[in-house]
Amino acid sequence: MHFYSLKYDFVFKYLMMNEEVRKYFISDVLAIPLERIRSTKLLNTFLWKRWRKQKQGIVDILVELDDGSKVNIELQIKMVKDWDKRTLFYLAKLFTGDLLVGENYNKLKKCICVSILDFNLDERPEYHKVYRLRDKQGYEFSDMFEIHIIELRKQLSGDSRVNEWIELINAKSKEEWDMIQARTDNPGILEAIREMKVMGLGKNLR
Repeated sequence: MHFYSLKYDFVFKYLMMNEEVRKYFISDVLAIPLERIRSTKLLNTFLWKRWRKQKQGIVDILVELDDGSKVNIELQIKMVKDWDKRTLFYLAKLFTGDLLVGENYNKLKKCICVSILDFNLDERPEYHKVYRLRDKQGYEFSDMFEIHIIELRKQLSGDSRVNEWIELINAKSKEEWDMIQARTDNPGILEAIREMKVMGLGKNLR
């Protein structure tokens, strides 16, 4: 069986094609109860543009939840300049892309970006940060934009389910898969490891 690191972009995308894995990953990272996620539909990853010369947005994985919310999942290994502006650009495209002329603004749906980074954005110890639109006193203006930053290189603490996904993405060998598999009761992690092991038996991906 061949080992594939989830830090390879195409391997991560391949794994996220498994709906059960997607469902548990989104539930764990966004803290959405699993029973509220009946399905996760994969969408076209090419974001709309109005004019020929307008910049095209291309995301890694784009998912629509039952309530119409959109979740953009990005894995970035190399540091990218202006990552914050890039993230906001994608969120803005997602938020406005489906609203047609004459339609009410209440048709706009919540847009969430999950950025999994193999580099540190700052020196703060928190490795899973959540951002929304709030005023200086902390009162929320809207929950329609939500950004999750997961930094893979930071020291883990506690035993949250997000930690298990970080450990899985950081795994460097089949032995680490086995160790994670032996101690977890997370069905999403178990399904992800099963899928990865099946993937390692085939020749097509290699």
